[in-house]
Amino acid sequence: MSSDSYRILVQARSWSKRLREKGYTWDQIAEVLALTHEVSPLRLYRLAHGRTATDVIAMVSDADPAGTATLRESRLYEHEAWPQAGRRPPARLLTTLAEIYQTTSRSLLSAEVMASYDATDRTMISDTDFRHLDANQPTRRNRDNRVTPQTDAGHTSSGKTAWDAPACVRLLRDIGVEESDVKRRELLFELALGLGGSQALNVLRVLTPEEEERLAGVLRNTWRMDEATVRTLEKMTLHVRRADDVSGPATLLPVVNGQRAAVGKILARESMGPGLRDRLLDTYAQLSQLVGYLTYDLLDYAAAGQPLRDSLRVALDLGDPTLIAYVHYWLGRMATDQNRTAAVFDHAFAIQSWATRSPSKLLCPLYQSLFALAYAAEGDATASARAHDSALASAGAPKDNEPAYLYWISPSVMESRRATLLVRLNQPKDAVKAAEGFLAEHDARFRRRHGFVLARYAGALAQAKEIPEAATRLTEAAVITRQHSSARLADEINQARARLQPWADTTYVRQLDETLRFCGLR
Repeated sequence: MSSDSYRILVQARSWSKRLREKGYTWDQIAEVLALTHEVSPLRLYRLAHGRTATDVIAMVSDADPAGTATLRESRLYEHEAWPQAGRRPPARLLTTLAEIYQTTSRSLLSAEVMASYDATDRTMISDTDFRHLDANQPTRRNRDNRVTPQTDAGHTSSGKTAWDAPACVRLLRDIGVEESDVKRRELLFELALGLGGSQALNVLRVLTPEEEERLAGVLRNTWRMDEATVRTLEKMTLHVRRADDVSGPATLLPVVNGQRAAVGKILARESMGPGLRDRLLDTYAQLSQLVGYLTYDLLDYAAAGQPLRDSLRVALDLGDPTLIAYVHYWLGRMATDQNRTAAVFDHAFAIQSWATRSPSKLLCPLYQSLFALAYAAEGDATASARAHDSALASAGAPKDNEPAYLYWISPSVMESRRATLLVRLNQPKDAVKAAEGFLAEHDARFRRRHGFVLARYAGALAQAKEIPEAATRLTEAAVITRQHSSARLADEINQARARLQPWADTTYVRQLDETLRFCGLR
């Protein structure tokens, strides 16, 4: 490091210390330094933290030893000099640096550099946010200010999404990075504004330009609803269902709420043929069910009930026994978490009844899994095991001609529930074996499911007084919450941690608590 570079670093370190004492965030300090230092955002944040390149290299290696072990001091300088010189930083490195600098990956790049990445890397960069680690942030991210239909995705009485000026500015900025063509930029802004904001851009990427044009025309009421537009809406609905497996409800709920409101508005204003209207009603019912499920996954039971009941009402009007049974399943799952065992039995029997009128073979594992949970809550181990084995056997039915929303039902999903049942039945040794067997045979691609099994595994280990291993497994589950926003998973982790309270003073649990605080869980 040259003498001038060291002098600049020392001065920035002094300024940063004073500004932090006054309550400035790292983002605000970087903005202040930008007034006097014409360098890249990546270097500004290093200066804001008062760290040398050697310091940052060491922290990067600690944070991600497998993926960034080859990063050298000279290479970091090259990344900080881009695009005037050097080379562009990889998206994965940016996520690690964002964690070190306690900011977003997007803040570390200029608009010019951001536009140079491909769509996959832009998604990774846009989704990485570690500002909650900054102690001076005025509103810390936690489970109490999570996304709910009443807040982030609320709608006014006129049916328009409530947007403020900063949200519109952010949306325009994101679209500017996404698209250079002015005409298409305006189209994306119009669509995203009506479908949940910046998060909707990820969904719109799955559409062709023709599908975007047709959808925009229908939403602005200049084109008539047709079968092609219904297929577009069905395509978007299936996409957000599958995206939930990876990212979780927080980012998807505003999008699904926006899409549901748009479909509801079309149904209210347009007349169309019975076949087309029934398909659009089916889409509305599925979106309502999905809104209810996502809200339930955020542990907002009161808000989740209304869209689920709305979905059930529409499904009954359509006379669709498969969709009716499916909504009953999620009402039953929500009742399970609320310890309303009688209601769980009611929904399980309802599914069983509707299954006799449905051609679907995948409804049997749904009601059997609810029976297994209800019997476990009553302490009936034999009946619970019998129902679980039945669900496991029937979950492998072929998916030909099955509704798309049943795509997730499989023997592996049902098998992941065995540890839950055994923990509820207070059989920790069997629960440990079940969790170990599942984790050994299945990958961690579906983050929420993997996290639930790890948390239940940790709970069973705590019951068996295997404290070091329980803390290790619970640490693995906690890390998943940084990538997936399921509040149910966070709650499961906290319940497992409560079982470790008698050993709170041990090294293992103290280290676990540090990780939980880092992940915003305690």
